[in-house]
Amino acid sequence: MDNIIINSYKTVPEGVECFVTTRHGGYSRGEYGSFNLAVSTAEDHRVAMKNIELLKNEFHLPKLVNLNQVHGNMVYEVTSENYTDVMYREGDGLFTLETDLALGILTADCYNVFLAGKKGIAALHCGHKSVSSDIMGEAIKIFKKYDDFPVFAGIGPGISCANYEIGPDLADTFGKICHDSIVVKDGKLFLSLRTVIEQNLTKAGIRHIEHMRNCTFDDENLYSHRRDKGVTGRMMGVIIRRNNVL
Repeated sequence: MDNIIINSYKTVPEGVECFVTTRHGGYSRGEYGSFNLAVSTAEDHRVAMKNIELLKNEFHLPKLVNLNQVHGNMVYEVTSENYTDVMYREGDGLFTLETDLALGILTADCYNVFLAGKKGIAALHCGHKSVSSDIMGEAIKIFKKYDDFPVFAGIGPGISCANYEIGPDLADTFGKICHDSIVVKDGKLFLSLRTVIEQNLTKAGIRHIEHMRNCTFDDENLYSHRRDKGVTGRMMGVIIRRNNVL
């Protein structure tokens, strides 16, 4: 087993921790090596469960909530009372006001987006379907429900524009949402999902945005569904507000 390697956000609010795993540090083998954190892949789910427990122990995550991600815009409010009920529900976003309750999002080309306000935190799975159905707007509504608003947004690793060739229908959809996100090169269409996400967050009024600009397709330390033709693991992005800073 390798050492766990993560990439951490540097400008999160005090008391908040936020990071994204890589493919290094766990028990997985072969195409999934070595830190696959998704129980839904073709890998034996028991291996992913061991990796999840390893992650929780290594980073002192007493409760870690994940979803069965379905590329939609459903965002769940999570508490220490309902987190087991929310666990593995179909959805793509998590929000909590509580401390020491970690929110996890799985990715392997899609982007994880993290939000932190003075009260709440949120973790979002942002592929093209979730972004076009405004999952970020749904999360911000929950912040506002509690008289809060994100003072920090983190946009994680994801597939870069140069490696994300799309068809004309998707280009038409995103051309209407964010004209700057579509690039035409050698007669081919490409989508910069990062550009759409950043513009949406900025339009919503979020001023502090930190990027992890790694391209999952290019970086062999990360899982990529497109590069690996669907046979691959998943990284996990995690956000938690600590009750006591470690």
